[in-house]
Amino acid sequence: MGIAGVRKWCVAGLGVLGMLLLPAAASAAPAAKIEQIVVKTKAPKNPEVTFHCRIPRTYRSADRLEYRILVYFGGRNTSGAGEAQGGAGWAEWADRNKIFIVAPGFKDDNYWEPEEWSGPALLKALSMLKSKYRVCTTKLLFYGFSGGSQCSNLFPAWKPAMTRAWVSHAGGVFHTPSTRMRGVPGLVTCGDADIQRYIISRRFVENARAKGENIIWKSYPNLNHSVPMESYRLAREFLGFYHRRHLEDLGGSKTGRAAEAPPVWIGDDQDQLFYPVKSVQAANIPLEDRVLLPSNEIALAWGKPAPVRK
Repeated sequence: MGIAGVRKWCVAGLGVLGMLLLPAAASAAPAAKIEQIVVKTKAPKNPEVTFHCRIPRTYRSADRLEYRILVYFGGRNTSGAGEAQGGAGWAEWADRNKIFIVAPGFKDDNYWEPEEWSGPALLKALSMLKSKYRVCTTKLLFYGFSGGSQCSNLFPAWKPAMTRAWVSHAGGVFHTPSTRMRGVPGLVTCGDADIQRYIISRRFVENARAKGENIIWKSYPNLNHSVPMESYRLAREFLGFYHRRHLEDLGGSKTGRAAEAPPVWIGDDQDQLFYPVKSVQAANIPLEDRVLLPSNEIALAWGKPAPVRK
């Protein structure tokens, strides 16, 4: 389905969808359950780390498939309690996709470097969660912003085989690009007014692509060090796409699909427009501004379709 078809479907379906949702909205939905898992560590400022875990409202232990986990890192030294609440649309997304949100409460001790202590602590917490719920701990999603964006790319680089996809917004530290990360899709976003982090992010994307890493890049004009709703939307479309593309991780039927999806659109970061893959305009986009977009939904969250030339 092309972009025009997607838009027509959305417009036509909104009225029907709204009518279907009215009865559900009228009745009170069950409150989301948030549990805490405490893990002991040897890190000086982290003798005990609390992981806040949001269980989706849609959780049913009898479901055939396991549930995916999103590891959500907030800003530097956050407790994880706020992130686990699922604000800014994350709760609805997690319920709809049957995804657990796990938000660590790390503090200092270079916690963004998983090799020392924070990585094993996370794995321990996930193991404890799995002992109680039907969750998949072998193919994780990662999201982080600001200080948390360091974790959301360094943790996947530590355990690439355990990562399905990752997102970093407004990051100041990234992993050293490596062929080990091929086949692990990533999304990097940053405001261009957040100058230092923008330069770091842009340089990382260029170096990572040179190593064969599949990175989608998106800049936000005139945005300082903050998180716009548009970036949340793009992150959710991206993570949700790879979650649904690989349900075999959760016990679904094997599809034989490659870890990375081929592009259906090519974006130009300079004008924030996307073009058909085989178009002349796409072929003329400079490599450093070229963005491979694997779905209509991701493309529409990333930018706008280029005007059709007559």
